[in-house]
This record gives sequence, structure tokens and C-alpha cells, in this order.
Amino acid sequence: MAKKEVEFLPVNESVSLTEFPLAVTLMCLNCPLLAIDENPRTPDRVDFVFSRERAAMLIQAYWAGSLLVDPKQFWNISRELKSRIRQR
Repeated sequence: MAKKEVEFLPVNESVSLTEFPLAVTLMCLNCPLLAIDENPRTPDRVDFVFSRERAAMLIQAYWAGSLLVDPKQFWNISRELKSRIRQR
């Protein structure tokens, strides 16, 4: 996987997060992952980059505990995402 998967988005158009379960949940809900970047503050972590437009409301709903995802899909996407992180 290339270091950057997509064109750079302006900071205000993207959201970067480090929470793995949140990233998997967003992907389960058809919010495409734009990039996996190195976390500048913590070298052993990565940042998951999503479009702010698509992710903003889902992130609020995630923290409110009001989202439901299919457990099998969550597991499969978790394994895929871990594999992508390891390949970096």
C-alpha cells in the first residue's frame, strides 16, 4: 500500500482519528477510508482519515452509542484494516 492512498484533502474537509473501533464502525457504515497516515504524536499509532462530510454525523452517533453494525462485517473489516496497517 502506498503511503498516501488519495489526494490530500484540506484539513477542514477531512477528519483524522486514532480509535480503531471507530474507524472500523465508519467503514461498516459505508464511510470510505481515505488514508492511513503515521501519527506524528505517537510513532506506534496510525491516523485513519475520513471525509468530514461523510463521517461527522456518524462519529457523533458512535459516541452517543446509537449505531448498530453487523458483527460479522465488523470482524471482517477489522481483520482487513489490521492487515493494511501491518503492510505499511
